[in-house]
Amino acid sequence: MFKKSFSILILLFLFQFNYLEALSIERKTNTMKNQTREDICKTNYENLFKTNWNPNTGSDPEMMNILQKYIFGEIFTIGNLDNKTREMITVTSLTVQQTLPQLKAHINALLNTGATPLEVREIIYQCAPFIGFPKTLNAIEVMNQVFTEKGINLPLEDTATTNETNRYNLGKNIQNPIYGDEIENALSSVPNKMGKDVSNLLTEVCFGDFYTRKGLDIKTRELLVLAILTTTGNTDTLNSHIKGNLKIGNSKETIAAVIIQCMPYTGFPNAIKALKVLQDDKTEELNQPFKKGEINPYNQFFTGTTHLNMLVEKDDIWNSSIGNVTFNKGSRTNWHKHSGGQILLVTAGEGRYQEKGKPIQILKQGDVVKIPINVVHWHGAAPDNDFAHISIETNIPNNQTTWLEPVKDNEYK
Repeated sequence: MFKKSFSILILLFLFQFNYLEALSIERKTNTMKNQTREDICKTNYENLFKTNWNPNTGSDPEMMNILQKYIFGEIFTIGNLDNKTREMITVTSLTVQQTLPQLKAHINALLNTGATPLEVREIIYQCAPFIGFPKTLNAIEVMNQVFTEKGINLPLEDTATTNETNRYNLGKNIQNPIYGDEIENALSSVPNKMGKDVSNLLTEVCFGDFYTRKGLDIKTRELLVLAILTTTGNTDTLNSHIKGNLKIGNSKETIAAVIIQCMPYTGFPNAIKALKVLQDDKTEELNQPFKKGEINPYNQFFTGTTHLNMLVEKDDIWNSSIGNVTFNKGSRTNWHKHSGGQILLVTAGEGRYQEKGKPIQILKQGDVVKIPINVVHWHGAAPDNDFAHISIETNIPNNQTTWLEPVKDNEYK
C-alpha cells in the first residue's frame, strides 16, 4: 500500500467537481428565489398540462387556487426531483388511492414530461404487489383510455424477462442483496410452513414477475414503492424499504423529497409520519465524491452487497477502464487476480486489502494500492464500515480478471 502524490491531485479534482456541482445547484436555487409562487406554479402547470394556467375558473376557483399554488408552486420546489419523477410519484399515489379522475389527468401530464407509454404502464403495474390486483386493474383501465385517446396502439409490447423456470431465481437475485431473508425469517412461525410459501410467492411475484420487467430500473421502482407505502401509511414496511433504497443508492434527500411529493395527495399526517420514520433511521450514508451507482452486476463474485458506477468505459479511444466501487460494511470481493494488474484509489470509508500469503492491510481515504500482475488478492469493506474506492484496470486491453473462491469468514477480519 502506497500513498502517492497523484492521489492528492485526484482528491483536488474531486473537490473541484463537487464544488462546481454545488455551485450549479446554488444558481438554480437563486433563480427560483427570484420567482413568485404564482410564477413557479404557472410554469410547472403549463409544462405539465399543456394549457394556460388560470385557476380562477370553474365552480370552485378558490380551492383550485389553493391546490395548484401549493402543489406546483411550492411542493415542486422542494428536493432534488425532476418533474418527470414527480409525476411518476403522483401517478403512483393516485393509483393507490383510486382517485381515478385525477389519475387520468396526471397520466397525461406524465406523458407530457417525456415518459414513454411503457414507463407509465410499469409504474401502474408496480403497484399490484402492494395494493392488490383489482385496484391495479382499475388504474390500467384509466391508463388505456388515455393511450387510446392519444392514438397509442394497444396492447403495448411484452416487457417480461422471466419464465416459469427462472422467475424465482431472477427475483431472488434482485431481492437478496437488498432485503436478504427478512420476510422468510419474519414468517418462519406460520403453521404448516405456509410462511415459507408466502415468502416464496413474494420472491416470485413481486421481485420475479414485476421487478425484472423492462421499462424501469430498480432504483426507480424502489422510489415508487416508497410513494405506495407513504400513501397507505404502512410505516413498518416503509422502514424496511427506506433501508433498501439507501442500499441501492437512493439518498435520504431523495427519499424525503419523494415523501413530500406525496403530501398533497395523502395529506399531512401520512407524510409527516413517513418523514419521522426516515428521520429515525440511523443508516449513515457514505460521504464519497462519486455516485455509488447500481447494484454491481458482478455481485456473484462478491460476499455482501456492492455497487458499481463505471466512470470510464474501456474503448478503442481511451483504452482505459475506471469504476467507482462501493462496498456495504462487511462486503468484499472473492479471491481473484488480474493479468494486467490493478490500481485502487481509496475515496471513502474504511476497507481491507490482502494479497495471498500476506497480512491484511487496513485502507483509509487517500490510500493508493498498486496490485501487481497475476497476484491473487481480495479487497472490500471493514466489518463495521462502508467503503469506496476507484478501480483502475492497467495494461489493457489484454487485462483479464480470474475470479476464484470466496473469502471465508475466518480469513476476513
